[in-house]
Amino acid sequence: MIRLQISPEVEFKMDLDLGGVDTSSRDYDVQQHRAEVYAEFERRLRQAFPEGFMIYELEFGRDTGWHEDLGKK
Repeated sequence: MIRLQISPEVEFKMDLDLGGVDTSSRDYDVQQHRAEVYAEFERRLRQAFPEGFMIYELEFGRDTGWHEDLGKK
């Protein structure tokens, strides 16, 4: 068994219900929910990587769908 490190350019997608935010909302409106987004992202990462992880930087915004084909592979 070996220990692997995955970094730095990894992109994650997740669906999350944020009060008052929908597909027509601006990125600024989405950014106002940073604590909620981070908490859910961290919860999912802990579930996927129980060995541990480190987040150095977090950027997020509305998914504009430019890479929808990635999910089809």
